Amino acid sequence: MVLAEGGHDVTILEKGRNYFSELVSARPGTVFSNDELKSDRNFAEADPIAEPRVFRTSPSDAHPFVGSVQALPQTVGGGAVHWDAKTPRYWDIDFKKLSLLGPITGAAIEDWPFSYDEIAPAYSEIETLIGVQGDVAALPELTLSHAPRSGSFPMPPGPAQYSSLVVAKGCERIGLHPFPAAMAINSRAYDGRPVCNNCGFCSDYGCPIVARIGALAPLRRALLAGAELSDRSWVVSIEWSGRRATGVSVMDESGRRHSLSADLVVVGANPIETVRLALLSRLPDPHGATGRHLMFHWFTDGSGIFFDERLHAYRGRDHTHDIDDFADPDFPGARKAANAAGLPYFRAGKVEMGGSDRPLGEAQEYQQILSYVEPHKPFGTAFKQLMRASLLRDRLLGLVLMGEDLPYPTNLVDLDPVHRDFRGLPVPRVTYSPGRYELAAQAFYMPWLTKMLDAAGAQVSIAVPQQSSSRFPISAGNVPQTDHMMGGMRMGTDPATSVTDATGRHHQLDNVFIADGSVFPSSGGHNPTLTIMATALHNARQWL
Repeated sequence: MVLAEGGHDVTILEKGRNYFSELVSARPGTVFSNDELKSDRNFAEADPIAEPRVFRTSPSDAHPFVGSVQALPQTVGGGAVHWDAKTPRYWDIDFKKLSLLGPITGAAIEDWPFSYDEIAPAYSEIETLIGVQGDVAALPELTLSHAPRSGSFPMPPGPAQYSSLVVAKGCERIGLHPFPAAMAINSRAYDGRPVCNNCGFCSDYGCPIVARIGALAPLRRALLAGAELSDRSWVVSIEWSGRRATGVSVMDESGRRHSLSADLVVVGANPIETVRLALLSRLPDPHGATGRHLMFHWFTDGSGIFFDERLHAYRGRDHTHDIDDFADPDFPGARKAANAAGLPYFRAGKVEMGGSDRPLGEAQEYQQILSYVEPHKPFGTAFKQLMRASLLRDRLLGLVLMGEDLPYPTNLVDLDPVHRDFRGLPVPRVTYSPGRYELAAQAFYMPWLTKMLDAAGAQVSIAVPQQSSSRFPISAGNVPQTDHMMGGMRMGTDPATSVTDATGRHHQLDNVFIADGSVFPSSGGHNPTLTIMATALHNARQWL
């Protein structure tokens, strides 16, 4: 958007398909629908058989997993096509973590090359561009002290979900501070697009009425400014000589290659694929920094079952309320618990409150449970009774605690030496495991999730790591699937510990820029998409 509006001739190459029509119109048409089957048929994501990824917990892992690892939609519009559009800002301590909180042994904690105050205008511009709802007056003092705002949200909050209100009241009873979640979903007609109808299919699904537009908003601006879009065009290498890229090699859907020359190359493929492209291109990397410091967010799930009422938590905008209390390193008892674990501090992140399962997902859970009792009878009376009672959907209230990941040099992306995709090219290999910081924070905050659910009136309350065991190595198939990816091409001033400079420019190539979450020096404790977009906008303004 910035380059096209600045007068550059811009070609946008997208590996995936374009499921939209009339992208430059006020309301793009789409073939997306709220169809549960699409998420199980790789409608928007890469097929894990044709394009697998490899996951291991350490270099000594003898049985790496091969299949779907941190899959995001590969379509025009990217991951923001299928997100639930939660758009909190990172806090000031996220940008200056080393200066404000200090080092952690084993982690490569660094300050960002800019502060919260410097990126705040970009936050505001992106919120206006994509349309964010929220209520400044309802934000807790804690949140505003770390992420101050100069004005209101573009839209007020939409209708609250009953399930979110139930747990929000429980939070207030135990001294926590719930508030309406900021989200890029229309609570009223905005920018020519309709108000959200709360169909219940936000997270993991495309929006059929485009009340949630995400990255399509800046894409539309770029196209209106003259940029050209080519889908099903996979960049398989960046061509370079000396300190400059000369263009890219592109493969079309039939497997034919051709080259495009370029004065400037911008990569925004998501951290795993961006690192893969850098490695396939053999970009200069004298210090071996490419792919390191990968971060995912360390998630914890809480679930409460309400036998006495139906909460309808599967309806609406995934959830409508959050708390930020656990993102505070000075939360009561946190410093003491950190010290007991041999750490100077720890923090988790925000808690999303009010989600549940959908009918197909619930049915699959019951089938798995009943298979232990009647292995040859997946349906029948017992199955129907479970579906009617709907304990795991209509009576279930979910919580998700977003745990901050630290940047460890040992968590990385490289190219797998054995496995290749259907085109014959090496697939990315992810090496990841949590450190003492993540596990100690999880152990401290996990009981708070059950306290929140108990205070909300749940008859059964549990909290478990989203990865089913906090002990590593984990079982095959149980890989992180958080959709939150950061690091691998981190920004910094020292080429020995970073891959890009303060603007996302590659240290070794003068005209290659990175514009996705891979440049993040730290993960923060909040959803990263708004910060990815704001960082790209902030940096791109400095490329002109």
